Order: sequence, then structure tokens, then C-alpha cells
Amino acid sequence: MRVAIVGTGNIARLHAQILSEMGHEIVVAIGRDEKRTEQFVLDTGAVSASVDFQEALSPVVEVVHICTPPMLHYQMVKRALEAGKHVICEKPFTINPDEALELAELATQKGVVHGLNFNVRFHEGVQRMREFISSGAIGEIRLVHGNYLQEFHLLPTGYSWRYREELAGPMRATTEIGSHWMDLAHYLTGQKAINVSAIYGKFCPTRFLTEGIMHEETSDGALRIKVNSEDAALVNFRLENGAIGHMTISEVSHGRSNQLVIEVTGSQGSIWWDSQDPYAVHEAKRGTGVQTVTNAFGGGFPNTFKGFFQAVYQDIEKGRPASTPDYPNFWDGVYMTRVCQGIFLSAKEDGRWTSVD
Repeated sequence: MRVAIVGTGNIARLHAQILSEMGHEIVVAIGRDEKRTEQFVLDTGAVSASVDFQEALSPVVEVVHICTPPMLHYQMVKRALEAGKHVICEKPFTINPDEALELAELATQKGVVHGLNFNVRFHEGVQRMREFISSGAIGEIRLVHGNYLQEFHLLPTGYSWRYREELAGPMRATTEIGSHWMDLAHYLTGQKAINVSAIYGKFCPTRFLTEGIMHEETSDGALRIKVNSEDAALVNFRLENGAIGHMTISEVSHGRSNQLVIEVTGSQGSIWWDSQDPYAVHEAKRGTGVQTVTNAFGGGFPNTFKGFFQAVYQDIEKGRPASTPDYPNFWDGVYMTRVCQGIFLSAKEDGRWTSVD
């Protein structure tokens, strides 16, 4: 397939690497900075570079990958869909639920394939968890809980688009990592959150910028800046079947490079998984202790991006989406945008229970 990649950051480079491994042709890479985009082309083997998004809508392009900050997604995805392109978008889908719904309806109307990169679903351990839960082995779902912890945003750290509301939106931990966790909760249980209660931790809203690095303390010549998005969040939620849940997310947890833990408890048993031990799934029933099932290679070393791409491109090569796709799509994005919005609104009111509309 002939592909356009929009964006030139680390995620765009990962998209390019996997697309090349799969044998697809990157006919154009599109970025805001001409020199950086040209370097991206040299590094990835893309055919051409451009700073004009219109190049993504060229008749030669069949698939558009949107790898830009969240606040840019809506207009770019909309234009690509209107041009009849298959679209793969990075998460979070959009910040505004109405925009998310508009895009999902447009993609459905156009009959094109649309994928949203909740790639964590494609861990082999997660797949085994889902099969186990779907089989009814743990009975009726009653409790879902866990955490997603990272240390990437501990100060001092680099100042990037993630801290700029015009590019990232008003949230950070919620949309960056909380969306992954909540998507897994839905994917594993088949249940959606109907309301949420959240509190945010914004631990250092005033920061001092020196040579592109944010610090907690000021120094000579430092620029004083405000960061309004959250570093961490505690989220309680209720699922549509009456089950309850809790999620802790943090981007300032020391020593946690990228740890997602999720546990599902039912009337007959529990099952859980930890992304830092990705080949092991733990099961338990009353009085029997914990049974750990390990697949040493997990079907090969984990490359969840590639698993996601392969699933989406199977439909792209057929020219149409499956009636029940086995990958996350824009309709999953509609739900997750509503969840994130509910969390944000609840946190603004100090944890008030808020409906996921």
C-alpha cells in the first residue's frame, strides 16, 4: 500500500519502521519543519518530504497515518476521510467528544478502514486475558482495578508540545496513559464506564524553563511558565453491569519506565497482567492460590504496534472495514474521548461523580 505519514516525531518514526518491515511504501512524510522532515525522509526511506498536508490527499496515497499532537487530529483526520483515504490515527483520538463522533460517523459513511492506535491490546498476555474472561471462567465481572505509572515527566525534563494546551489539550496523564488503561478495561470486560469520579495531582504548575529544560526551582535567566495539565490522577468508575473500578495513573513515579497493571475480579475468580512482566498472566480462585501461566516468548518478542498495524492492514488490503473489526477504531475513540472528558470534568469539581455521556 502507498502511505503518507503526518508527523515526524518518535511515534511517526516507529510507524515508518514497521510499515517498511511490512513492505508498504511511504510515498510522503509531512511535517511542520522542512529540515526535520527532510531528515525524517533520509532516516526512514520515505520517498519525499513536504510541509503541506495537502500532499497526504494526493490520489497516489491510499492510507494516511496521523502522528501529530492531539489537538491537530480533528482537522487532519476529517480532511483525509473526506478525500476517501483509509486512516490510522494515534491516540488520543480527539479531545472533543462531538468531534470524535463526527469523525467516526464520517469514516463509517465513507466506508473506509479506520484504526486508532490502542496498541496495548495486542500484547499476547492481554489477548489470553480476554479469552479467559470471555470464556466465563471468572464469572460475573465485579471489580476492575490497576495502574499505569511512568517517570517521564519528573522534573527536570524537556519542554515539549505535551505541555502546550493548544497542541495537547487541557489534559496530559489522562489522555496519554489513562486512555490506554481505560481502553483495556473495556476491551477485557466488554463493559463501558457509565460514570467517573476523579481527582488530579498538579504538583508543580509553576516551572522555570532554561535551555529547553523545565525545572522546579528558578535560576538566572530562567523563563517562568505555567503547566496546567495533570501529573497524576486517581479515578473511580462504575461499569454498565454494576461493577466498580479504580485506576491510578502517574507520569511522575520514580523508577517506573512504563508499567501498566490491570486486574479483573469476577464472582468465580480473578486474573491480572503487568506490562513489565508481559509474558505472564496470573489467575486465582478461592482456596487454590495463584496460577501463573507464562509464554516465554509471547508469540515472539512483543511488538504491539506491528500487531495493530497487521490487523488494520488486513482490512485495508480488502478495501473495506470488517463488520466487527478485531482492532480499535474510531468508534472506540468516541467512547474513550467521552471517558477522558468525564474524568477531566469530574476533577475540575474535586471528584464529583460525572456521567460518561
